[in-house]
Amino acid sequence: MMRKCMIIMALLVPVVLLPTFSWGGNSILVSLKSPECPWADSHLDEKVDLLLTSMNRVPIRRQSLPDTPDILSFEEIILWGQEQGGRYLVDVTVERIDLERRKVTIVPWIMFRYRVYAVLEGTLRIFDIKKGRLIDLKNIECELKAKDKWQIVDDDKTDADLMVAADARQILFDDLEETAAAWLYEEIKKLTRGNHFDG
Repeated sequence: MMRKCMIIMALLVPVVLLPTFSWGGNSILVSLKSPECPWADSHLDEKVDLLLTSMNRVPIRRQSLPDTPDILSFEEIILWGQEQGGRYLVDVTVERIDLERRKVTIVPWIMFRYRVYAVLEGTLRIFDIKKGRLIDLKNIECELKAKDKWQIVDDDKTDADLMVAADARQILFDDLEETAAAWLYEEIKKLTRGNHFDG
């Protein structure tokens, strides 16, 4: 199975589940929000948490940004992070986890190739709470190819041969989330100045 993780913006972040009291302004807060996957059970949170257990030089806390009718302003986000005792705030929002069918034309009007991908898209923001600034803002487009189907003349993206069996879908999305979690771990580690982490 071919793996491909393109990062135009980012998306995943470290979280170790610790109590929600103040850490004197040195903890890394991780807010991770993700929709339900319509094709398979999602375990993105657990995969991220597992990677973050390797970090022990600074407290890592899962602390979701407040849900409000209006989008929080930059000043409100910084103030919230300070109130939580954060040094950095990693805000990960997954906007879509889904299957996509894409057509590649081999010979115009004669031969086509459809490909099915599992895709995960979202946004990563990393704030330096102490300095009151946004360190980075990225998009992420992470995908894994599921299968191909050659067609001659038909050009039918609903072809039954493009369907992915339920057990294969779960494996596919598990692999997709592991790919995204690993990339996010490295990205967050780099952007929060790796000295907070072992290794």
